[in-house]
Amino acid sequence: HNRIHATDVLHAVWYLSTQAIPGLPNAVSEQGSASDSDSDSGITHGHMGYVFSKMYNPSDDTYGCLSGNIPSLELMALYVAAAMHDYDHPGRTNAFLVATNAPQAVLYNDRSVLENHHAAAAWNLFLSRPEYNFLVNLDHMEFKRFRFLVIEAILATDLKKHFDFLAEFNAKVNGEVSPGIDWSNENDRLLVCQMCIKLADINGPAKFKDLHLKWTEGIVNEFYEQ
Repeated sequence: HNRIHATDVLHAVWYLSTQAIPGLPNAVSEQGSASDSDSDSGITHGHMGYVFSKMYNPSDDTYGCLSGNIPSLELMALYVAAAMHDYDHPGRTNAFLVATNAPQAVLYNDRSVLENHHAAAAWNLFLSRPEYNFLVNLDHMEFKRFRFLVIEAILATDLKKHFDFLAEFNAKVNGEVSPGIDWSNENDRLLVCQMCIKLADINGPAKFKDLHLKWTEGIVNEFYEQ
């Protein structure tokens, strides 16, 4: 768990959010132009504010991408969460920290210890100096929403909650009578972003074999040191 992993996860969420997906409708085409904005912040956040990657160039209109359905404030929060999600990682698991009564475990009451620490430490760094604040143009409510989304995405990377998220997502999209994702619903969009960062966080098996083995060796060595 290091800055290379953080960069890898950031790249993965960008890739997942900008690739064409067959059968996925684009809310932007139904609700307005991608350039529409209801904010002076520079990061649009209303129903009209969507981001399209320059890499997104579908062959026909039966393809869509996640960035065409997620407001840009939420999309930016996902990318920031990916960069922050393992900040100041001690190279130990939650179970190890809890079993040894580590200060982080005591502070966070043995619950999602690392994930809470990553989020808190990263935000503490971000807020420590004015020059780090690239969100200075957000108004109070936008910043509050942005911070909430980043924290929720980071907390979703706790593998102890993996099957809870999987069950919730499958109930939404994979059952015979599943309602599907309602892109106008903030909670549904958050769930999609949480699944996206979870996929990105454990994307090793999707890499070429030699690269996958390299990442596997690194995590095995980290576990063995405990």
